[in-house]
Amino acid sequence: MKWNSRLICLFLLILGFHTSAQSQETTWSNWKKERVEELTKEDGWLNLIGLLWLDPSKPYFNQITSDSLALSESMNETTIGKFVIQEDSVWFDFNEKTDRSNSALVYPLEYGKGGGAYYSHWKWTVIERGGKNGVRLRDLEHPALKNFQELPYYDYDSRFQVQAFFEPKFNQTVLIPNVLGQLIEWKVMGYLSFELEGIKQSLMVLDELGKFFVIFSDETNGHETYPTGRYLYVDYPNASGWTTIDFNYAYNPPCAFSSFATCPIPPKENRMNLEILAGEKSPEGH
Repeated sequence: MKWNSRLICLFLLILGFHTSAQSQETTWSNWKKERVEELTKEDGWLNLIGLLWLDPSKPYFNQITSDSLALSESMNETTIGKFVIQEDSVWFDFNEKTDRSNSALVYPLEYGKGGGAYYSHWKWTVIERGGKNGVRLRDLEHPALKNFQELPYYDYDSRFQVQAFFEPKFNQTVLIPNVLGQLIEWKVMGYLSFELEGIKQSLMVLDELGKFFVIFSDETNGHETYPTGRYLYVDYPNASGWTTIDFNYAYNPPCAFSSFATCPIPPKENRMNLEILAGEKSPEGH
């Protein structure tokens, strides 16, 4: 009876481990599918074709060719409409000659909730970076949407799933540079301390729409992963201050897919001196 009990316990232990591994693989697989949806949706990164910085002296949006638009100082027969810059918002007023004569709010827009101005196969919204307003222009029929290639990943590796202790910081901000050289102020949530491959590490955590957000670089950058680094979301810590960092969910910044993105780059505190062989690799063709 004693041996039977031990065998049952061993069987249950193996079954539990197998079930946990299966669940982990399913979660990771679903996340990879969501990444494709995020990149290819209407407000994704594959359809960007321009980032035009707004100048109050050039408020008119003119159609130059069937595939290009430009800001202009004056109206002409190709004018679609004009940008109206207010103190806390930006609107787009369509020309009466277009098939729509209304106004569209183009800034601010709630992230992930759509909105913006549409004309023909284009869509545009306005973003604010470093005190400047930029028109983010999209081609809703962009060839990259049809020619999208599957993202390359490292195999899931449990070595890169680590326990980390969170030390909160209050009323602290940091200036993070982006790829355009602009300095953007971010709220610092705190620091995560952990050990990986026998090396003690610490990562600064930023606030991204109420989530724990980490911008990091490692020694795979420029070889197998994107040169400037990768991004990662981390779950909130438990009551004891512990959470899990799973680098298998590290993903490429938008700049890996578009030259019209304004990606923040890793702060010096988050530049790790080891290889993180997990998560997304550099996308092919970008």
